[in-house]
Amino acid sequence: MNYWGAMSANLAETFEAYIDYYQAYRPQAEKYATEYVQEFSPDRVSKEPSGNGWIIGSGANPYYIPAAGRVHSGPGTGGLVAKLIMDYYRFTQDKEYLREVGYPAMLGISRFYSKALQEQEDGTLLVYPSASPEIRVQSEAQRETMKQFPWAKEAKRGYYITKGTTFDQAAVWESYKDALEGAEALGIKDEPFLDTMRREINLLDPILVGDSGQIKEFREETTYATFGLPNHRHISHLCALYPGTMIDSKHPEWQAAASKTLDLRGIETRNWAIAHHMNTRARLGEAEKALEAYQKILAERTFPNLLTWQPPFQVDGTFGSLAGVVEMLLQSHEGFIDILSALPKAWDEGSYEGLVARGNFTVAVEWKGGAATQLAITSRAGKQCTLRYQGLEGATVTDSDGQPVAITTGENGLIRFATKLGETYSVTLSE
Repeated sequence: MNYWGAMSANLAETFEAYIDYYQAYRPQAEKYATEYVQEFSPDRVSKEPSGNGWIIGSGANPYYIPAAGRVHSGPGTGGLVAKLIMDYYRFTQDKEYLREVGYPAMLGISRFYSKALQEQEDGTLLVYPSASPEIRVQSEAQRETMKQFPWAKEAKRGYYITKGTTFDQAAVWESYKDALEGAEALGIKDEPFLDTMRREINLLDPILVGDSGQIKEFREETTYATFGLPNHRHISHLCALYPGTMIDSKHPEWQAAASKTLDLRGIETRNWAIAHHMNTRARLGEAEKALEAYQKILAERTFPNLLTWQPPFQVDGTFGSLAGVVEMLLQSHEGFIDILSALPKAWDEGSYEGLVARGNFTVAVEWKGGAATQLAITSRAGKQCTLRYQGLEGATVTDSDGQPVAITTGENGLIRFATKLGETYSVTLSE
């Protein structure tokens, strides 16, 4: 969470320390991956160097990284890290980094996930063992329900262990997608494992909607909170919405179920958890609910020095809410730059500059009465720019010399135009 806003807030250089950290712990993460595969999928152990990939658990520090999937969290924890490693490329477009660090990282964690999947009778591939972070069996009724599922068990301290949690399945999907995207960007076609990912990604069945209209956290869940607490601090099953990208506008039924899940969960929780709510609400375009979460963090969970409290303090909420503010103002995860993506009514007038969209575009926007009045895009990688905003179909684009730029228009306020490295483009919206 501490790096969720780094790239979009134009602070990508702050993530470079984590890249160094990742490269330092990678050998140990590979050992953990081999141990995991030896324990749970011994018939799939590779003797090749790095053949079992890499994985990391939760609770890492500068001196130690934990193994994954042993107690309260499934191996999806590694996928959260990997998402940021790939996002660094998406925001910077640094091909050398992608070749040397990003793509090998995604390929490695995907190799591990492929060995963590177990084929089911219906052909789906599910992570086993699997857990949604820190969810415990809470009652005798839940224990009785659990007995219906022979693969489910109650681990140390009551943590619920099963197979194919949404958290873990989504992590596999995101990692496969990112690895395939990295290979395409580098023009890599001769890696045999790419075909394995292309086949397996369609067998994950990662998102299920329950009887309460919620995103299921567990496959065996029926109504909301069949297992765990209804107001639990984690919304790990919504990592597929944010920081993941699987739940998007192409799946409105999933978006509706995610919104219902957030309504049921509530925000009477810890600072970092409220920040996650804020980001997911912004991803859904639910501006007022995102603002409600942000105001709660500021009013009830933040010290005067802007550190968020969880005695003595915790920076996750501080940096997580920073990411949330950016997400309300700018999104780019669906292949286009979406300005003022979750603008609340209270922010009816304002401006920003220097925020960054994927493709390495910096964006400057002014708005009044809740509507954009000025928009400028600076291309820092020379890629094609795709923008979305209501009314852009009639917009004009000019370069820094005032010369018109050819654009193509699409549906729902989309425009596209070619860019040159270092050039700034002004977009004039139709009145």
